[in-house]
Amino acid sequence: MTSMLPPTRDLPPGRHAQIRAELERAAGGRKTSRLTVPILAAAASVLAVAAGIAVLRPDPSEPAPAVQITTSPTLPAAPDFGVSQETIAAIEEGCAKSAGVGKATLHQLRREETTWAVLYTEREELTCSIGVGGMEYNSSFGQTSVQYLPGHFSVDGQTASAGGDVMGRPAYLGVPGNRTVVGRVGPKVAKVTYTVDGKTVEAKIANGTYAARIYYPPTWGIGEPTPEVVRAYDEKGAPLGASTDLETTCYYSPDMTVVYGTRKQENADCKPVSPWPGR
Repeated sequence: MTSMLPPTRDLPPGRHAQIRAELERAAGGRKTSRLTVPILAAAASVLAVAAGIAVLRPDPSEPAPAVQITTSPTLPAAPDFGVSQETIAAIEEGCAKSAGVGKATLHQLRREETTWAVLYTEREELTCSIGVGGMEYNSSFGQTSVQYLPGHFSVDGQTASAGGDVMGRPAYLGVPGNRTVVGRVGPKVAKVTYTVDGKTVEAKIANGTYAARIYYPPTWGIGEPTPEVVRAYDEKGAPLGASTDLETTCYYSPDMTVVYGTRKQENADCKPVSPWPGR
């Protein structure tokens, strides 16, 4: 194959020169370089006519137009609790109604010796028992500054429930007792532990929260209060703080209001809060 134009024997005299001139003028008007596919000698063939098309390519000196490619933002996946959306809605409504609070959002659903859930409203943390003692929903709650964290984590709820055999209600017979702690975590927290009664368990972290429950026999009575300690660690195992630190430290919100710790301390002695990303 050659880039030479074909002989003129099948064309009228001078016609091949006209074709060359027309192609060159077209190429010059578009400021492009030319790749020419030669015309085969058999003018009667359809393939020969198709082969005579001149293929033009852009001049490398001309910048190609910029094409902006935009992609849709990736939305975070909805939490998978292993139940239907109808069940989630029923839990959120039932637990909020039990606590007498506004709209609550489910953050953890635990199915262990008992079934229970962790929920948050705009101002409260809810620890809700589901189907225990003949009650469809039974929720404790506590107020907290949900939009903020005092450092890397918070302790929003600490509860204890005696074993069902000592409650004196037939519907609770056989139900284990428990101690429970619930709170929220910042992005650096990879592990949370809960220590009480000489036992240490690892909390489950999910959807910006952590929760741990230690079970006791149905005959267990709560008894005297026992020191409880929550500790947080980063992904390398380095400690990020303990709940005992929160007992001696205060934190203030952007409007300089003390929202964690004793409000008797001056703001100058407090630390700024961190936003809770799970909100």
